[in-house]
Amino acid sequence: MNFTGRLTGETVPGYWKNRRELFCPAEADFSGLEAIDSAGLAFLVKWAKAVAAGGGKLRLLNPTEQLSSIIGIYRVGDLFELGKESAS
Repeated sequence: MNFTGRLTGETVPGYWKNRRELFCPAEADFSGLEAIDSAGLAFLVKWAKAVAAGGGKLRLLNPTEQLSSIIGIYRVGDLFELGKESAS
């Protein structure tokens, strides 16, 4: 999955409707992410918990500075694996 644009309170409901499909892969590329807020982070936390329930860890590829920052602010970094390139 490649995230582009915004992952905010305005866009999360659209992603949430498709969460069953979106939560299947255990990695996503955020190089095209323009903005994220706490609602976007909450979505990623739910996704990470779904992946963890299956024994994995959600891999966030090419996280933007803002994404890395909000993960640090909310102290949820242990839920994610941050990377630069796809493992596939």
